[in-house]
Amino acid sequence: MKAVLCVGGLDPAGRAGLLADARAVEAMGARPLCVAAALTFQSSLRVDGFEPVRPEALEAQLRALLRDEPVAAAKIGMLGTSANAAVVTQLVGKMPLVVDTPLVSSSGAALFPPAQAREAYLPLLARATLTTPNAPEALVLAGRAPDDDPEAAAASLGVPVLLKGGHRPGDRVIDVLLTGAARCEYSGPRVEGRFRGTGCRLASAVAARLALGDRLEDAVAEARRWLVSRLYLEARGRG
Repeated sequence: MKAVLCVGGLDPAGRAGLLADARAVEAMGARPLCVAAALTFQSSLRVDGFEPVRPEALEAQLRALLRDEPVAAAKIGMLGTSANAAVVTQLVGKMPLVVDTPLVSSSGAALFPPAQAREAYLPLLARATLTTPNAPEALVLAGRAPDDDPEAAAASLGVPVLLKGGHRPGDRVIDVLLTGAARCEYSGPRVEGRFRGTGCRLASAVAARLALGDRLEDAVAEARRWLVSRLYLEARGRG
C-alpha cells in the first residue's frame, strides 16, 4: 500500500488537521504517515489557539519516517511558523507534493503569522505539484490587496493551483484548477451545513490519488467527488 506523508496540526476534536488527513488518505486507498507541526487547542466548534512544534522536533519526526520507507506523496497543511516551513522545504523530496495553506481557521483564528506567510511559503510552493488555497489565502500568498482578483493572484504564484471556491457566495461551489497551460472548473451544488476540515481532507485526498498514479486533473476530480459525498453524509448526521 502506498504511503502518504501528512504534515499538519493536531486537532484533538478530529474534525480537521492530521486526523482528518489520515481518514481522507485511507478512504482513497493509501496509508497515512502523520507528522505534527503544531498542537491546536480546539473543540468541534472553534480554535482557541495553538502551540507550534519546535523545528528540531519536526525535523526529527520527518527524518525518522523518511528513512524508514518509501513515501509516494506528501500533503503539507498547518505549519505554524516560518521555521517549520523552512524545515519542511529542506526535507521534502521530489515526490508529488500537495501544499495546503491554512492561514486562518474556519472560526477565524490565525494559524500562521500573516506578515510572514508569503516569504515562508513561496520556497515550499516552488516544489509543489499543487497548492490548494482559498481566495483570501491566494491573495495573501501573492502579495495582493484583499479586494484584488483571487484567480489572477493564484495564477501569479507560478505553480499549479486549485483555487477553492467555498468562501465565495452562491448556491454552487466552483473550484478552479490553474496549471499554467490550462484552466479547469470543478462545479457542484453547495452542501448546506457547518463543516470542519474540508480543505484538509480535499488536499490529502488529492495527495493520495497522486500517490496512486492519477493525473493531476483526475486526482482533483476524484478527491472532490469523495469529499462531496462525505459532506452529504455528515449533513444527514451519518458521517
